[in-house]
Amino acid sequence: MCDNTLGKGVHILSRQLKREMDFKLAKYGITGVQSAMIGFIYDESRKKDVFAKDIEKNFDIRRASIAGMLQNMEKNGLIKRETVGNDARLRRIVLTTKALEIRKEVQKNIRKVEKQAIEGLTKEEVKKYVELTEKMSANLEKRRG
Repeated sequence: MCDNTLGKGVHILSRQLKREMDFKLAKYGITGVQSAMIGFIYDESRKKDVFAKDIEKNFDIRRASIAGMLQNMEKNGLIKRETVGNDARLRRIVLTTKALEIRKEVQKNIRKVEKQAIEGLTKEEVKKYVELTEKMSANLEKRRG
């Protein structure tokens, strides 16, 4: 096995999934990453206030990248950032009506792409894939910690 086969395979699959999602979501004016963020904000905000640091941690994206993404989403009318309490620096992220309206269509597209990606795989293979990627991710996370 070639030394970079794992990384290359993960990279190619990631790019293919991103490209397919971006294509399907273009009609809504959002990217695949933005759709994932909308889903995360929606799910988490039902339990608690959501802040940039929550998105940063969940998606393993650097603070500066998250800031740019959130600014773009705010500019495009997908989110609002609201001050919490007396600290003007602490701003929760709230989905707008526009984001809530497209969320259901986005979910349908995500399911279509995932179904396409796992076509021909057994339930056991999909489960094993998820387990292995979670374990590899945890291994890499330990190295950074």
